Amino acid sequence: MSLIDLLLKLLRRGTSLSSLEQLVLDAVRARLPEPLSVRWDEQVRTINKVQRLPDGVEVNFYRMKDGRPSLDEALAFPNRTEELLIAEVRIELDLLPRHAKLSARVWCVKGFLFSIEYAGSSKYVEEALGMDPAPQLKIECQLKADLAATG
Repeated sequence: MSLIDLLLKLLRRGTSLSSLEQLVLDAVRARLPEPLSVRWDEQVRTINKVQRLPDGVEVNFYRMKDGRPSLDEALAFPNRTEELLIAEVRIELDLLPRHAKLSARVWCVKGFLFSIEYAGSSKYVEEALGMDPAPQLKIECQLKADLAATG
């Protein structure tokens, strides 16, 4: 890797979703009806800052402009509850001789996708997803709130 490639990688760090984050968000998206799934896609697409807390316990998503959070109200979900648990995603990996489980809670804040909170080893699962061959996955997603509800 050249010095320029290394610098570009460091500068882009924290701006893209990991494979585990994408897997969790895709599981939620698959449960959403249109037009909510279209709005979901736009919200995910506009994430340009990803903040990961130590030990992989939580990840927060931001849409930044000129160094400040920027929210396009046209992309907000109708349900603009202050903090809204929208889904729980359970991931199981069959890794002989070990079986790994991870739970993820996906949250919106004021109508915008904001975070994933993990219960279990997200770092372990993240690394396992990159294995060759890929481990067998079982993913379950349960919606906990109606993003279309207005209050």
